[in-house]
Amino acid sequence: MRQAALASFAAVIAAVGVLSASIATAQQPRQAKPLHFEAAAIRPGNPKLVGWSTSGGSPGGLFRIVNMPLKQWVEIALSVSDYALKAPSWLDTSRFDLDARLPAGKPINQEAKAEMIKALLIERFGLKWHEEPQTVSGFELVADKKVLAKPSSLLERQQGVHGSGSGPASINGTNMPMSELAEALGKILGRPVVDATHLSGGFDIKLMWLPDNDAAVAEEKRYGKQYGIDVDNLPSSVTTALREQLGLRLQSAKVPSKVIVVDNINRQPTGN
Repeated sequence: MRQAALASFAAVIAAVGVLSASIATAQQPRQAKPLHFEAAAIRPGNPKLVGWSTSGGSPGGLFRIVNMPLKQWVEIALSVSDYALKAPSWLDTSRFDLDARLPAGKPINQEAKAEMIKALLIERFGLKWHEEPQTVSGFELVADKKVLAKPSSLLERQQGVHGSGSGPASINGTNMPMSELAEALGKILGRPVVDATHLSGGFDIKLMWLPDNDAAVAEEKRYGKQYGIDVDNLPSSVTTALREQLGLRLQSAKVPSKVIVVDNINRQPTGN
C-alpha cells in the first residue's frame, strides 16, 4: 500500500515538472528570424567608376547596389560610422555590385536592408567582427554665450511629433533632442560628437552652411531660390553655422566611442 502511494506521489511530482517545463517553454520569447534576401547575385564592380548607388525597396522587388566599396557594405550592415570602423585598407578599393530579391509581405525600411546586407556579408564573405569601447578624439557639443536654438512647441512635445533629415550642408529636425543633433554632426564631421549642452527636451533645428565645392554650391543656389534661402550669405562652415544659427559650438575632446573591429572578411564572395 505504501509503495503504491509513493508511486502515485512520484507520478504527481513528475506531471507537475512536465507542466512547469511546458509553461517555462511557452513563456520564452521567440527570437525573430534574421531577414535574408530571397536571392542575391554579387559581381565585381567597375574600378574605373568613382561613385556608387543603390536603388529599389519595394517588398518582393529588386534591390540593387552598383559599384559600392566593400567597406561601405560593412558600415551599412553594422550601422557604424567610418571613424569607428577598424578594417583592412583594401576594403576601400574593393567594389561590388548586387542584384537581390527582397522578401515579400511587409514593408522594407533601411534597417531591414541593413540586416539583410549583414546576413549576406556573413554568409558570402565570411564577415566576423567584435566591438571595443575606446576613447577617441572627437568633439563635445556645448552651449555658446546665448543659445539660439528654438525649443519645440508644447503641441509637438505632447503629440510626440519628431522628424529629422540632413544633407551635405544642412541638418533639419523637429522636436530633435541635442543628443540626436550631436549624432548628426558626428556623421558630417567624421568624428564622434557627444552632447554636453545640458539642454533637455526637443528643438526645431534649421542648420545650413555652404558646401565645400563649387558644383554643390551651384546646386544649393538653384535649390535655395525655390525656398527663399539666401545661399550667398550662408556661413562657410558647419562650426560657424552652429554658433550663428543655434548659439552652440564644438570643442575638441576625448570622448567615449564604440569601435567595431573587423576580424575576418574574404576578398571574394562565395559563388552565386
